[in-house]
Amino acid sequence: MVFLTYVFMKQFNIICFFLLISWLTHAQTEKGRFLIGAGTNLGLSESPGMMNLSFSRQKTFIDDGLSGQTNNNNIFIATKVGYFFFDNLVAGLDLALGSGRGTSTFDAATQNLDSKSSLFSIGPFVRYYIPSGKILPFAEVNALFGSRNIEIGGFVSSESQQSFTNIGGGLGLAFLLGRRSSIDLVLNYNSNKINFESEDYTDRKNTLGIKIGFTMFLGKIPEI
Repeated sequence: MVFLTYVFMKQFNIICFFLLISWLTHAQTEKGRFLIGAGTNLGLSESPGMMNLSFSRQKTFIDDGLSGQTNNNNIFIATKVGYFFFDNLVAGLDLALGSGRGTSTFDAATQNLDSKSSLFSIGPFVRYYIPSGKILPFAEVNALFGSRNIEIGGFVSSESQQSFTNIGGGLGLAFLLGRRSSIDLVLNYNSNKINFESEDYTDRKNTLGIKIGFTMFLGKIPEI
């Protein structure tokens, strides 16, 4: 009898544990709560300041024994604010900011180029979580609409303004840190349409990369 009681209590504790985990997970993503997050895209880029965090170096060899080197440093951060309209389904706005610097140095001292850029964009996002304990799979789609300014100086100088549209989506995992926050990893796909206004042409780029972010889950607004 004692043994049966022990087995029953052990099973009961296990069931209560999983019910508690399920309740905590649901509480984080239940209807009426808020989400605040920030993140960046990881990758390499030949385009300074275009929606990623990257540091690249390129070596170029030219005829007559000349050589050159190009360095690009890009910083990009996207913040988001959302509201859970239904359990596990959150929608809101993304705000993205970016800046980049590039330097091209050649053996001939008169052939150096410096570039810098800034980026601003805003757009909607929708994310759906699948409750599953301490790690929450989720799917997300988003769109960004914005502009980028590029300045080039050196033996030639120019300034250009570009507008762009970004449509993206991805599958991710939210690694919960307690009850109010998570670290997010997303396999992300982006389709960029860039309009070069001064040169009257459009460039399209499709990329697949990794996005990393930090998310906080906030409580409901108290009812009056």
